[in-house]
Amino acid sequence: MKQFILVSFIVLTTLLHTDNTFAETGYVSDILYVPLRSGKGNQFRILDSAMKSGTKLEILAEDTENGWFTVRTSDGKEGYVRAQYIIKEPTAQLKLTNAEQQISSLKQRTQQLQSELDQLQQNNKDLNSQLNSSIDAKSETARELEEIKRVSSDAIELNHRHQDLLNQHQMLQNQVDILKAENSRYKNDNRQTWFIYGAAAVFLGAFIAVIIPRFNFKKKNSEWIEYK
Repeated sequence: MKQFILVSFIVLTTLLHTDNTFAETGYVSDILYVPLRSGKGNQFRILDSAMKSGTKLEILAEDTENGWFTVRTSDGKEGYVRAQYIIKEPTAQLKLTNAEQQISSLKQRTQQLQSELDQLQQNNKDLNSQLNSSIDAKSETARELEEIKRVSSDAIELNHRHQDLLNQHQMLQNQVDILKAENSRYKNDNRQTWFIYGAAAVFLGAFIAVIIPRFNFKKKNSEWIEYK
């Protein structure tokens, strides 16, 4: 008897151990198909037997005493559904589905925003590069402007010196013209002087030629000879 009890205990322990070894976790499905009937009662004809839990219905009337709702489906069917199957808010599965859709939409939006952010960052880098180039160009332009100002200042100074030289040249030219005029006048005066001198010499020669023959040089010479 003791041996039988021991063997029975060993077999029972083995069976229990075997059940625990192959045990798995399971969940009861929350999917439920609710019939849409033509009247308030299970004896009425089923209009739609494929209304799955989470199906959206329009409530037309509520019979709280008998526990029925008058509803209309999305395709326009009107009928009756027991109140125990109707809730005023979406089911957990529908909420989960909506949440997953929102999460997926948010992920897509996040990816889109990340892509836009990357593009903005790249644009920012390009703008910074352009800004640096503009700053360098501005500095170069400033240096060129300073050089132009310096060259312009030198050019203005040269122009002033050129104008001064032109004025001096004009003054010298005027003096040269004056000297030329005076020289020409002196030449004319000299010509007149020499002309006068020549005329006087001719007149004097003619005068001498006329006057001298009138003197008697022979008589004086003879007197001198006689006196001697």
